[in-house]
Amino acid sequence: MHLEGVVPVMALTDEVRKWLEEQGFPLEMRVAAAFRESGFEVRQSSHYLDPETSEDREIDVLATDANVLGVVDINFAAECKSTKKPWLLLSSPDTLRNYSRLFAFGVLSKDAKSVLAERPELMDFLPWLRKEGLVGYSLRQAFAERTDIAYKAAMSAAKACEYLVRPADTRCAAPFGFAFPVIVVNTPLIECSLLPSGELRLDEVAQGEFLFLARLPGYFGTCIRVVTAKHLPVFAREAKRAAELIREVLKPDEQRIIESWQER
Repeated sequence: MHLEGVVPVMALTDEVRKWLEEQGFPLEMRVAAAFRESGFEVRQSSHYLDPETSEDREIDVLATDANVLGVVDINFAAECKSTKKPWLLLSSPDTLRNYSRLFAFGVLSKDAKSVLAERPELMDFLPWLRKEGLVGYSLRQAFAERTDIAYKAAMSAAKACEYLVRPADTRCAAPFGFAFPVIVVNTPLIECSLLPSGELRLDEVAQGEFLFLARLPGYFGTCIRVVTAKHLPVFAREAKRAAELIREVLKPDEQRIIESWQER
């Protein structure tokens, strides 16, 4: 027997579940779980200070590679987009022509850029530096009435990374800071490029990346990775391996800084 006006518990739970799915919370939980399983420290709904407006903002998932000594700081800032429409990655083999692979790598601190720039051999050691083949120049959602959904997601991830590498309180900044912006989608990702014949080529891909340039304080420009929900476990492991390689590369420089602290 049900009292009039009282929603049965099971029905209420189903309604809440449906609402959660529509809001995208399950996707955020799955992203966080994938990064945790790969060995990252994860915070959900993490906050940062907008470098453009100085207002408090929120990033869906922040995955941090363990940073005990505070010399090398590596983060992945993920914005999650749960929608019903597919995504288009407009790509070209010429996107990064005459654009520094170092700047396309990620958001880097000044010291991190300097160290990597001095070692061109790292192009073979760090795969994410190479950027071969097709690279996107724009991310769009197909069949969408609004054209700014992808832009807002990219800007949110970009601003979070900018703050992580160059926080308002510079005393908190690690000498070698790395932040990688990521957008995770729960619908198909289609890479669109132009064939030499002039025809369009459309390929469904598990992940891709696109160059994002923004007018933030100072210069901002780097590639943002776009990953499908199904590919999350693979990408999280790939991200962990990238973090390990960065730490391996910077181990001598980290040791040098630690020794300088001990001499004080």
